[in-house]
Amino acid sequence: MNAVSRMVENLWESGWQEYSASNDDAIDGVILMRRGSAKPTDTGGVVFVQVKCGGNGYRQDQKQYPEHIGIALGVGYIEVHRPRWMRVPGPAVLVFVDDSADRMNPPAWWVDLKDECSYSPTNRGMILIPKEQRFAHHTKGDFHRLCGSQTQDRTLNTIELNRTETLIPNLGRTESIRNDAWEFYKVWRSDSRSRLNPTLGEILVNRVGWKHITRRGRLPERIVQSWMLLGAAKQIVAQEPKVLNFGRASIHDLEDGSKLVNDYLGLRSKIIFPYRHHAVVQVVLKRTRIIHPSPSWQGTDRQKIWFYSVYELRRGSLGI
Repeated sequence: MNAVSRMVENLWESGWQEYSASNDDAIDGVILMRRGSAKPTDTGGVVFVQVKCGGNGYRQDQKQYPEHIGIALGVGYIEVHRPRWMRVPGPAVLVFVDDSADRMNPPAWWVDLKDECSYSPTNRGMILIPKEQRFAHHTKGDFHRLCGSQTQDRTLNTIELNRTETLIPNLGRTESIRNDAWEFYKVWRSDSRSRLNPTLGEILVNRVGWKHITRRGRLPERIVQSWMLLGAAKQIVAQEPKVLNFGRASIHDLEDGSKLVNDYLGLRSKIIFPYRHHAVVQVVLKRTRIIHPSPSWQGTDRQKIWFYSVYELRRGSLGI
């Protein structure tokens, strides 16, 4: 228990709530998942944990499963406890701590108790843990993924759109969704107040984003979806303060000693539409900066940020 709580509370900066022995009901404690470091915030994700310790007791590695650690819990124990693990309202994991190797800093491993592959097909009393699944600092990302995207969405800001803030295409024989989208885009481009992000400042809305959304080779349904999300993109740019960094920046040296830095940023919010179900929408921004590394340089660093794309998360790989 101490090994698990130290990892969760100190390295993960998340919460650990231990259950009393009389009330554990096959669960020894829960992990309250949090994101961030300086000011960790609850994601709403909860992982239910069964802890087992004792290298000379529970651990019985099997020759037929050389890439796994075998944890012998017994047929009766698994038959009684597995239904309880399956019905908890969240991920259920077993953390095995091998104190026979090092009592002060024992190694530990974890396994998903709701995964059929965690149970030995040849021994009904045995749990199989992949040796690569160490319970360590990096495991926090695995547990976030176990909790799923719904817990992450709870931390997002919510923006409610009305009909005047959305692209509502005109229907008729002579009407064109493309023309309607372009007119909406031009109005947004000319509205400097709606292009001012609370964290990044001015966002340029021009042909850089339009050409990327409508580029040749992109599927027509992806283009239409981006057009229909322009109203959401406009409000996210104006209201969303949390900025995401996408991938690594590309850096190029310039002749005067300064550096040209290109990267991509993201803004993400939960959007409530007036005509359809709510969704998580992500705006992609393209940023170019010229930075001079010398502290004695008298010039000013220059930055430009463009609206680049918009798409809806949780709907498969749409491409930006």
